[in-house]
Amino acid sequence: MKTRIMIFAGLAFLLVSAAGAQTKVTGTQNCAKADVVSSTDAGDRPGHALVVQKGSCTWTTGLQMAGGTSKDGTSVEFMEVWTTRAVNDGVYVGTMDNGDKFFVSYHSMNTMKDGQPTGPIKGTWSYTGGTGKLKGIKGKGTYTATPNADGSSVVAVEGDYTIPAPAAPKPKTTK
Repeated sequence: MKTRIMIFAGLAFLLVSAAGAQTKVTGTQNCAKADVVSSTDAGDRPGHALVVQKGSCTWTTGLQMAGGTSKDGTSVEFMEVWTTRAVNDGVYVGTMDNGDKFFVSYHSMNTMKDGQPTGPIKGTWSYTGGTGKLKGIKGKGTYTATPNADGSSVVAVEGDYTIPAPAAPKPKTTK
């Protein structure tokens, strides 16, 4: 009897630790030139502007999560741009090959010259939610966006995630 209890306790511990384990993710996506939704001069000094833009990306090496692969996504971001730097805050909605979605908040700060980034844009991101098998996803990571001359970019992503274990079914009660 004690042996069975120890076996069940050991299995339960393994399941709990596996459910809370972080899983590494890496991927690369190609992002088309973003469409400027709105842009306005801040008015306080030359070269200071506030910009809202929206763009789409396709994963060339998708993130592997919960048995699926990311295929594409869209982002909407707010940028504050000065002559020598820019700060970006945005939301990315990614779609998996099975239709599940994941939601990401991201942030970066980079140097600018003549209205263009001076090199790769490095930033941080974190999951804010998901649907289907990705419901309750948590995690974070970093990204590097390498801009191309045509306004498109290649974005390399790395980080980790956890997904809560599904809730155990409630036992049926008999009357």
